[in-house]
Amino acid sequence: MLFGCNATAAPTDPTLAAAAELAQPDAEGRLTLAVAGQAEVAPGLVLTLESVVADSRCPVDVTCVWAGEIRIAFSLDSPDSEAPRNHFELSTSAPAASARGLSFELLGATPAPRSTTKIAPGDYRISLRVAREPRSSS
Repeated sequence: MLFGCNATAAPTDPTLAAAAELAQPDAEGRLTLAVAGQAEVAPGLVLTLESVVADSRCPVDVTCVWAGEIRIAFSLDSPDSEAPRNHFELSTSAPAASARGLSFELLGATPAPRSTTKIAPGDYRISLRVAREPRSSS
């Protein structure tokens, strides 16, 4: 049996390669990112999942008296602008934040922790919802 593939050359401009890898929220504003993952959440605004700061969630294979918490650090940047980068965290105890006219809501984190396994930073997938904040009429 013979297998073939139709390969195309990777772009030589790193900004083109990076732009091609940006995730996009779905029609309801939901998206899932890995650590170091990026998404264009509004024209010219790139959200980056910087790190999982802490994960003390109760492992699924034990009984805990406290559910625990996960804290995730994000940055919001306009690569084509002089505007400063915004940094914020979302957590299970504070699942919402706002920056640059957008609201961010933590929806979940996978994988669920287990008592016998440490989760590698690259294995996390963080789900969130992004929405435009309503304009005030004052």
